[in-house]
Formats: sequence, structure tokens, C-alpha cells
Amino acid sequence: MPDPEGQAELFPIPSPPPGSEVINDRCMLRTENGRRMVIVSGIVLAHYAAGDRIAEAHARVTLVEQGWADQNDVARVFGCCARTVRREQRRFDDGGMAALGPADGY
Repeated sequence: MPDPEGQAELFPIPSPPPGSEVINDRCMLRTENGRRMVIVSGIVLAHYAAGDRIAEAHARVTLVEQGWADQNDVARVFGCCARTVRREQRRFDDGGMAALGPADGY
């Protein structure tokens, strides 16, 4: 926002790139060309196809378990509730990545 004297702001706040959602001040979720990246402090933590539900659940669990983000922030950006993230954490602890997939049966 320019000041009354017409000077541009010296340190403008950068906006996230298109297709990006900010999880918190360290983490971002970026979707581009049918792929998703979870970026933490500029490093790609997870990279997967946009429809891959198991990889997405693993990315949510990893963000929370490693302390990069809290359950509420992760749930908000990924479009689920914090209860879902907690349930995925419990399943992952009990059975690893295989437990994040759909349950057997009808």
C-alpha cells in the first residue's frame, strides 16, 4: 500500500503463487497440473497425484506428527476436519501406510 507521499512499500508482503494455500508460516500446499506438493520451509515434504487419497492422508499425518503444523491448520487447508486427521494418525500408528487406505469389506 503506497503511503501519502507516493512511495511504494519497501517490503511488500508477497502473495502465495497461484494454486497455493498457506497452512502456516512454514508450510504450504501447492496444486499444479494435477499434482500436489506439501512444502515446508522451502523443501518439498510430499509430492503426489491430486487424487491419491492415501498419499494425501500420509502428508497430513506427517505434517502433524513431525510438528510442522497443528491438526486444525492441516484440516482447514486439506478440506477435512481435525477429527479426520486424528483418526488417520491413529490408523497410521496401528498399521502404517496400508492402514490409511480403504477398509476391507463392503
